[in-house]
Amino acid sequence: MAEAAASHLNPLARDFLTRLPQAPVPGKQLHRTESGAVVGDWFGFELSSAFQPIVDAANGAVVGREAFLRSHDPDEHGLSPWTLFSAAAEDARLIALDRLARTVHLLNALAAGNDVPLFLNVHGRLLAAVGDDHGRAFRRVVDALGVQPDSIVIETPPEASAQPDLLAFVLRNYRANGFRVAVNVESAAQWQTIANTVWPQFVKVDRRKLGSGVEAHERLKWLAALREDARIIVTHVEEPAPELAADHVLLQGYAYGHPVGATAFAQEQQTGNG
Repeated sequence: MAEAAASHLNPLARDFLTRLPQAPVPGKQLHRTESGAVVGDWFGFELSSAFQPIVDAANGAVVGREAFLRSHDPDEHGLSPWTLFSAAAEDARLIALDRLARTVHLLNALAAGNDVPLFLNVHGRLLAAVGDDHGRAFRRVVDALGVQPDSIVIETPPEASAQPDLLAFVLRNYRANGFRVAVNVESAAQWQTIANTVWPQFVKVDRRKLGSGVEAHERLKWLAALREDARIIVTHVEEPAPELAADHVLLQGYAYGHPVGATAFAQEQQTGNG
C-alpha cells in the first residue's frame, strides 16, 4: 500500500506519511502498519478506518466515500465507536478524539488514492462543545497535507437536525472554512422543516423512512425539490431499489458496497487504476 500509493500523493502529504513511524511510539498519536495503513493511538486504543462508497443512482458511478471509525483495545478486542466516544466524558477530550479520528481517515484516504469527495462524521456532542469556529482546527490539518478543503464533506449526525439554529451556525462555520457539508435527517418532514434554515450541499435520509415502491419514488422527488442545490443521499440501501433511481439522487448501503478497511480499500484502488 505504501509504495504503490506514493506516486499519486502531493509533496506535503507524501512527506508527512513518509515520516510516520512504522510501529507505535510513546508520545506519538499516529503510525503506519506494515501494510501502510495509518493507525491512531488513543490512550492505548487503536483507531483505524473503513470506507463505504456513495454512488449515483442514475449510473452506479462512485461519487463519494464515507469514512467509518474502527477501534480495538490493547487485547485486540473490537470496540464500537459509540463506546469509545462515550468514555470521553470531558469536552476537551471528546474534541481531541473526534479530530484525531478525522485525521486518521483523511490520511488513509490519501494513502489509498481516493479521488472522490470524502465524507467525515462529527460527533453530536462536538457541535455544542466547540464554542467558536467549527472546522478551523481541522482546516489547519487539511492545509498542512496540501488537500483542497472542498474535497471533504463534513457530516453532522441525525440528532443535530433537531437543533436547527445550532446546526445552521455549525454549517456556516464549516462552509466558511472551505468544507462542504452534509446533514442527516430523521424523516422527510424534518428536512421540510429545516430546509429554509440550514444550507448543506447534501441531505442524508434513511431508506427505511421513505416507504416502498411508488410511494418512495414520489417522496424522494418531493425531498429533492425542496432545495435544488442540496443533493439527497439515501442511506441503508441494502438491496437494489429501482424506485430510488431519480435525478440528483445518490445511494449508500450494502447493495452498493460494504465498508472496507484501509488496506483493502487501497488494494481496490490499485486494482481499479492498474
